[in-house]
Amino acid sequence: MLADRDPTPCPACRLHGWLCLCARAPRIATRTSLLLVVHVHELGRTSNTARLLTLAVRDATLVGHGGRETPADLASHVPAGATPVVLFPGRGARTLTPELVAALPSPLALIVPDGNWKQAARMVKRLPLLAGAVKVALPTRAFEGSALRRNRPGRMSTYEAVAQALGVLEGEAVAGPLLDFYRRATDRMLLVRGKIRLDAVYGGLDDPPRENILPPGGTGLNPAENADR
Repeated sequence: MLADRDPTPCPACRLHGWLCLCARAPRIATRTSLLLVVHVHELGRTSNTARLLTLAVRDATLVGHGGRETPADLASHVPAGATPVVLFPGRGARTLTPELVAALPSPLALIVPDGNWKQAARMVKRLPLLAGAVKVALPTRAFEGSALRRNRPGRMSTYEAVAQALGVLEGEAVAGPLLDFYRRATDRMLLVRGKIRLDAVYGGLDDPPRENILPPGGTGLNPAENADR
């Protein structure tokens, strides 16, 4: 491997050093506070997208949950006077629309449980802040672009869900840059896994490799790096 292709993960975006995307993070300032409650099993996955949200959304808070990481007081992460709204499409959830937003006391605090379906459902049921909050689900909307773990129609990553929710809450001027950053990040992850070619990476690379690095039809990565992680 060439010296300029450092495989060491960036501690922030978790991409290989040579693919680090931190400088591209939009750092969007939102009126809506964002609290991500992430199951510890998800935090260790390279495909987890909640960490990307802490780069893309200014002042977003990530709290680990599960095992020994059960947060003592989630309410301390919600601004005083804010109405907590939990993004979870379970029973009783109301569709997040501009009309619903207008009917709720503002400002809002968007709380997002991040884990598999069972983990997220347990969080919503057992954590007092989530259990007592307004539950909302996203309106139907197609997403164009690559995805890491979209194995069923209608499913999306936590990052995509939050971007779309903020689109409803604050408009496309917020959602657009967030989704653009997401596409850049996921394409780089897929490149490392050998799922797409270098010339197909959305937005290209900040520092493209020299012409003679890539073999014909290849990604230029070692076979061991192409495995899903």
